[in-house]
Amino acid sequence: MESYPFPLWEAFLRIALAAGVGALVGLERERRRQPAGLRTHAVLAVGSAVVTLVSVYTVHAYGGPGADPSRIMAQIVSGIGFLGAGAILRFGTTVKGLTTAASLWSTAGLGMAVGVGMYATAAFALAVLLAFLSLVSKIERELIKTKGALLVKVKTDDPEAFLAFLREQLPEVRLKRLSKEDGSVVFSLPRKDYAKLEELVKRVKELELL
Repeated sequence: MESYPFPLWEAFLRIALAAGVGALVGLERERRRQPAGLRTHAVLAVGSAVVTLVSVYTVHAYGGPGADPSRIMAQIVSGIGFLGAGAILRFGTTVKGLTTAASLWSTAGLGMAVGVGMYATAAFALAVLLAFLSLVSKIERELIKTKGALLVKVKTDDPEAFLAFLREQLPEVRLKRLSKEDGSVVFSLPRKDYAKLEELVKRVKELELL
């Protein structure tokens, strides 16, 4: 029977927890139809935890005063780079898979943390990682929508009437900013609504708001 520095059941628990942690990260990637999904992340976390446990066991069973378990664990960090590189794909000038590659690297770190028994640290890191992968991506999509917005300045004799027209008659046009300066109305037209600018001008002329 192996002589572990901790009960054998705890080693099994750490492996199981590592699998769960990796599966949670992989599930998020799976939902986004990424090539590296639930199984890949779960297996990676389990492997990282096992290597970490082996490192601790080796030092405990065979190591001397100068034994360093981090030497074996360090190979996880360097070795995961090859797996992460396989998740990165290039399509012309577009590069995809960077987030998945980063999540694989982070999952290895989570597996190592669970492997050495840093449960609280692993749980907090998992929460932060999932927050960035899921919640922040929504904010990122909103920022992309506003990127490249066209700033339009309209000279009008009746700014208030023009603003009312924009708000009431053209609800489909997303107005990111409304301001009045020197009798002019300035508003931001998102990139996806560029095609509606011609229609906007036509309607304004029909109502004689210019």
